Amino acid sequence: MKHSFIIVTAGQDCAVRDLRRTANSLLASHVTPNHWIISDSTLAHERVTRTRKMRTSSIVIARNNIVVVENAVVVFLPAGDRLHPQALELINRKLTEQPGIDFIYGDSSHRGASRFEDASIVRRPGWSPERLRSHNYIGEFVAVRARVAALAGGATMLSRLHSHDRNLRLSEASKRAHRISEVLHLSTQQRIEPTASLVSVQEHCQRTGINADCSLDLQVAAVRVQRHVSRKPKISVILPTRGTVQTIRGQSVVMAAHALTSLRSTCNYPKLEIIAVLDKETPDESRSQIVSAGGPALKVVEYDQEFNFAEKVNLGVVNSDGDYLLLLNDDTEFISSDTIETLMGLLEDPEVAMSGPMLLYEDGLIQSAGHILNPIPYDLYRHRSPQHVGAQNLLRVQREVSGVIAACVLIKRSAFMEVGGLCTLFPSNYNDVDFGLKLRDAGYRIIWTPHAQMYHFESKTRSPKLQPFEVAHIGKRWRDALDDDPYFNPNLERYMSIWKENVVGHKSLEDALGPTAPIASK
Repeated sequence: MKHSFIIVTAGQDCAVRDLRRTANSLLASHVTPNHWIISDSTLAHERVTRTRKMRTSSIVIARNNIVVVENAVVVFLPAGDRLHPQALELINRKLTEQPGIDFIYGDSSHRGASRFEDASIVRRPGWSPERLRSHNYIGEFVAVRARVAALAGGATMLSRLHSHDRNLRLSEASKRAHRISEVLHLSTQQRIEPTASLVSVQEHCQRTGINADCSLDLQVAAVRVQRHVSRKPKISVILPTRGTVQTIRGQSVVMAAHALTSLRSTCNYPKLEIIAVLDKETPDESRSQIVSAGGPALKVVEYDQEFNFAEKVNLGVVNSDGDYLLLLNDDTEFISSDTIETLMGLLEDPEVAMSGPMLLYEDGLIQSAGHILNPIPYDLYRHRSPQHVGAQNLLRVQREVSGVIAACVLIKRSAFMEVGGLCTLFPSNYNDVDFGLKLRDAGYRIIWTPHAQMYHFESKTRSPKLQPFEVAHIGKRWRDALDDDPYFNPNLERYMSIWKENVVGHKSLEDALGPTAPIASK
C-alpha cells in the first residue's frame, strides 16, 4: 500500500537557506511527498518554492491545513533539517505491514560542532509513555496518520508548538506508537539531549486526568511527574531471610532486623503487614531480633525446604492479604520517608504492574538503574555515581524498563497472581528477570524511578554463582525477548549471549548507550 505523505514545517522565524536545505531533501526522497505545508510562511520563503526544481516536482506547497485522503500520513520536519532519503519508504513499509500503528519515530543524526567533526547518531529506545512525560526523548521528527494529527489539533496548529507539547498531544490521540531503529532524520542541531517543557507536561496531565505535581529538574531538561496516591491500601511486605549476620558501616547486624528497623523508622506508610519467611535453621538470636524489629505488624512464616528464593517469596505472598506487595531483600535500607508513596504513585496507572527504585551500594554508588537485556540481563550504570545523568539523561527520568532487581519492588497483587508469581525453576538467579518478562508478556509495564533510592548491601565484588540449568532455562524460555529489549536499540553495541557462546564482551555500557555508539555488526 502506498501512503500519501504530507510534510509539515514551521516557517515562523526560519531562514530561507534552512527551508532550501529541507526542500532539497524532500526532492531527494525515494518516496516523493504529496504535499509540503509551510506554516506561517513569508514571501521570502515562497522564493524557495518558486525554484525550478520545486516547480517541476510533484510536491504541492501549502500554507495551512489541506484536505487529505484517507491513507495520508503527516510528517513533522523542522526547517533546516533533512529527511533521510529512505525515511518515507521505511515508514510506508511499516504502516503497510502493521496497519494498527499510527505514530512513528526513529533515530536521528546530528551535525558536529564543526565541519571537521563527525555527526552523532541518537539511537532511541522503544515506546515509553512515562519517559515521554519526563522529556521529549523521541525527538523533533515524527510521523502520524492524518486522523491522529486531526484529533490532536491539526497539522498547522501542532507545527507551532514546542516539540514536547506536540508529541504529548499526538501520543494522547494515538493508539499504537512504534520506533523504527533506523536514521530517519538528519538534524542541523548539535544538541542531542532531549528537551522538556514543564508547562506542556502539566497541561498533558490535566487533559489525561493524571493527578500529579510536576516539577522541572534544575540540572537537566527533565520533568518529574509525582502522582498523588488516591488511596492507601494495605501493603504486604515480603521479606525472605536466613537470619544472616553481616557487617554494615563497621557494625555487625542481623540483616533482616536492620532492614525492618529501617522500614519502620524511615517510612510512614500507615497500612503495612510484614511477612518474614524464615529458614528453619535461622539462629534463635537472629529470630528474636527479627521479631522485635518487625513489631506487631510482623508475621513469621517457616520455610523448611532447600534454598529457593522464588519459592520463599511465593510462600510469603500466599500467607499475606495486602492489595500490593513490597518484595524486600533482607540486605536493604530505606533512605527517604516517601519511598513507598513514590513507588505506589507509579502504580496509579492501570497499565503499570511493578515499580522499582534506584539501588545503591553501601558506598553510595549505583547497583542498578533498572535491567537492560543486551542480551545478557544487565543492571544499568552499575558502579557509577547517582549524580551521573546517563546517556540521553536517562538516569534522571522515570521510564519503562524490562525489569528491576527484586531487592525492592512494589507490585500489584492481582498482577503477581495473574502471571503465577516468581518461577521456582530459578532458585537463585534470573527469577526477577523472568518475572519482569512475564509481566511484560501479559501486557503490563514496569517503571523504574530515580526519585526513590534504596541501599542494597550486596557486595560489589560478588560474582553471581550462575547455575548452568538456570542459564539454560532462561535462554530457552525467553531467547527472543532477551535478544530484543524494546527499551534498548538493536543498532547499539551488544554483549554476547552467555547461553549461546558463554563469552561476555568488554565494551562499556556507557559507550553502548551514548549518542555516538557504533552500529553493531550482524
